[in-house]
Amino acid sequence: MKPLIVTADDYALSEAVDDGILDLVAQGRLSATSCMTCSPRWPAAAARLTPEVQARIRLGLHLDLTAFVPGAQALKEVIVRAYLRQLDGAHLQQVVADQLDRFEQALGRAPDYVDGHQHVHQLPQVREALVAELRRRYPTAPRPWLRISDAATGQGWKGWLIAALGSRALRGQARSVGFLTTGRLLGVYGFDGDAAAYLQRLAGWLPLARADDALMCHPAARLDAGEEIGGARFQEYQVLGGEAFAGLLSQHHRVVVQGRAWSEVDKEWAA
Repeated sequence: MKPLIVTADDYALSEAVDDGILDLVAQGRLSATSCMTCSPRWPAAAARLTPEVQARIRLGLHLDLTAFVPGAQALKEVIVRAYLRQLDGAHLQQVVADQLDRFEQALGRAPDYVDGHQHVHQLPQVREALVAELRRRYPTAPRPWLRISDAATGQGWKGWLIAALGSRALRGQARSVGFLTTGRLLGVYGFDGDAAAYLQRLAGWLPLARADDALMCHPAARLDAGEEIGGARFQEYQVLGGEAFAGLLSQHHRVVVQGRAWSEVDKEWAA
């Protein structure tokens, strides 16, 4: 069986998201989840990451510039300002450090990896600040790895755009100073369609997955009609926890990485 890394974004966004992620962890359907440490829910959400949960999955920092962080801005504005090199570098460094501090203070350890809410971690200025802070804070192994937003082919214009915004530059900068990274990103779509459409997308993504690729998801255990992608979140949760997904995993000879199975991925990265 080949390993499959399945990472859930947005832990601590809402109770429904947290419930969905933890339930999928218990079912063996998730490998990792990335945490929004500026969320007002973070202290309560962190308390639910028991030693039993942490023994099964990797926990990451979901770097936030557009949701809960003080002075949050719309994604389009952050992208434009980053490419014009108009972000406040000192403030950015402080924001990165503060979110890492919040993770460490709540869980008593460094994150296993770092990615970004809406993929902001790969943008110009942001990636430099992030890699610099990680290098300063974690000078020796074990060090967090970085999830790269280099979307695999066949994921439409959105996948192309996400990758074009800086994924390869971040990979190069991270690896040049000794940080491990994932390969390509799977799971990119427009949050459209029904549960059957999402299952069909999974059927297309699984054959593409290599050992160091990551399949991204955004599950929630209940429908939140007031949340922008609430419908898609609930559909993802239902599909990922269902028998049809189990059948796809078996059909494609995949096993979701958890616990000791992470050792196989670690060997792949060390090779």
